[in-house]
Amino acid sequence: MKHILTYLFTAVLLLSVMSGCSDEFLTNNPIGGESEVSFYKDDAQMFNALMAAYDPLQWTYGSNHFIPFSEIRSDNANTGGGGPGDYFEYQQMEDFINADDNSISNNFWKVAYAGIYRSNIVMEKALDTDLSKVYSAEAKVLRAWYHFDMLRTYGPCVISLQSVYPLDYKFIRASREEVNKQIEKDLMEAIPVLENSHPDEMLGRITKSAAQALLAKVYIYWADWDNDNKATFDKAIPLLETVMGAGYELSDDYSTLFAPLAENNKESIWEVQHSTKQGTGSWNNIGVVGESNFWVQFGGPRGLGGHPQIDGGWGLSVQRQDFYDYFLDEDSVRRKASFFSYDDLVTIPNAGGANVEWNTGAYGDDFEGYCQRKYTSWNNSVYTDMAGNAMLNRPGNERILRYGEMYLLLAECHLRGTTRNETDAKSLIDELRLHHVGKGVQANVMTVDQLMASDPTRFPNVLEVLWYERRCELAGEGDRWFDLVRTGRAAQVMGALYPNAWEAKHHYIPISQVETGASGGSLTMYPDEPAPTPPTY
Repeated sequence: MKHILTYLFTAVLLLSVMSGCSDEFLTNNPIGGESEVSFYKDDAQMFNALMAAYDPLQWTYGSNHFIPFSEIRSDNANTGGGGPGDYFEYQQMEDFINADDNSISNNFWKVAYAGIYRSNIVMEKALDTDLSKVYSAEAKVLRAWYHFDMLRTYGPCVISLQSVYPLDYKFIRASREEVNKQIEKDLMEAIPVLENSHPDEMLGRITKSAAQALLAKVYIYWADWDNDNKATFDKAIPLLETVMGAGYELSDDYSTLFAPLAENNKESIWEVQHSTKQGTGSWNNIGVVGESNFWVQFGGPRGLGGHPQIDGGWGLSVQRQDFYDYFLDEDSVRRKASFFSYDDLVTIPNAGGANVEWNTGAYGDDFEGYCQRKYTSWNNSVYTDMAGNAMLNRPGNERILRYGEMYLLLAECHLRGTTRNETDAKSLIDELRLHHVGKGVQANVMTVDQLMASDPTRFPNVLEVLWYERRCELAGEGDRWFDLVRTGRAAQVMGALYPNAWEAKHHYIPISQVETGASGGSLTMYPDEPAPTPPTY
């Protein structure tokens, strides 16, 4: 474990001034010839240290990535690829074979604690200047996010608040309460210092709204794991109301939110930025140049050729037929924006004069006729080098926090807080559905009351409508597995799909043997903690 927290030498830190912000933001000149003693002396150097803390957000390379993990681990998607031996580590994740030598188990941990280490550096070296104080506040939010991601993936995890530890230090899992309190502390201290916005050339840096939205989401997870603590749900309400009054807008065309070059749109609260100004045309070089979103190459349609807008990919994270069927008939806009079918990729463009072929036989048995659309391999001339050669740079910033979700989080708090307010909850869901399902036209979409009246078996109460909305609104965005776990529904849903594999420990993935071994046995593969139970309503 010690090497995870301290293996990043200062030279690496100084040179890693990559993503976390917009393309323009990544064009800083490389820093060389500096030592730790001579560095961290002015705001410009502290800014570069902050960029190093942002950088691990976009270390994907297709595997250690919360989006395919949460989709494949859940009932939304299968692993995909060319067969059972392709993406073997994800096949294990999908089948609940929690091997502690799985590289994904190791990579999630390494990436997060690299980010935490770099965030700690920013805080430890902070200068007494106004800019440095803002940078430290952003680093606190980053540290909170990395800890939160570990908490929801591994369960109660190690809290790291310093960059260097004694050689004999024993790293242990903190309690869930302790981790949540540290996340809360970081975010509460950061929020008053953060900027409300950043210039266009610095899009992607954390804002006050992003920190408030993250804290609200943390409270909701915290409440779920704390026996549906109604008072903790209440704590999220003013944060969400503040974010919703900060100038974001719901789009009347949901399909545009993940269209090519749609990053940082009016619903974006916080996105992981990927540069399109540096990249590589060779997979042999991705370990050196990692600013592009390589995940979209992994998730693009396998065996696709001749499409005017989309390049063929490797077919990871293919949606299930029953997920496609889960959408209501009126919910065609969100479904079409989340799935590619054969008609979408072949029949329709060919009717317009294209000559597209999709060799669906290139997939293995996981393929059920659909592939994910939100993070696909869009082809655009922007993503070529000076000679016109295709690069691995692609559009597709990961959306960590999106405005549409704020409506559902606030509705959930109204339903599960100390005072149940169904009226406000229904109003929030209705507003979201009006824009994202009905394209702003009320006649196109049913209200919550109409949904419950039309299908009382499927929608016996508002909470069941909310669960439907979360799954469809956030399809393909990496929330489904974590939602099932936090709300106590994972055993029911996934246990039914994998009855011979499901065990209570599978609410988490194991800390890898690399880390448990390096800790000298002080870290355990799994936490000793019961899972949440489904909420009563």
